[in-house]
Amino acid sequence: MGVDGQNAWDDGVCLNEQQMVMPGHRESNLQKELNRYIPTAAAFGGVCIGALTVLADFMGAIGSGTGILLAVTIIYQYFETFEKERATELGFFGF
Repeated sequence: MGVDGQNAWDDGVCLNEQQMVMPGHRESNLQKELNRYIPTAAAFGGVCIGALTVLADFMGAIGSGTGILLAVTIIYQYFETFEKERATELGFFGF
C-alpha cells in the first residue's frame, strides 16, 4: 500500500477512469505491472531525495538539506495549486 492509502488495484482503477493505458498491456494485467514498477520508482525517488539532502548538507548550503527540500516542496505545491485554479478559471483550452 502506498503513502496515499491506495494499492496497485486502486491506482489501476484511477488510471482506467482517466482513460490512461499502458501500450502493449491488457487492462487485466495492469495491477501486476503496477506492482512491478511502483516499488522500484518509490525506492529510486527516496534515494534521490536522500542524496540531494546529504549533498546539500555537505556543500554547506544555507540551512540544512532537509530544510531546503521542504522549502522546495512547499513552493512546488503552491505552484501546482495555482496552476489548477488557473486552469479551472480559464477552462479546458485556456480561453
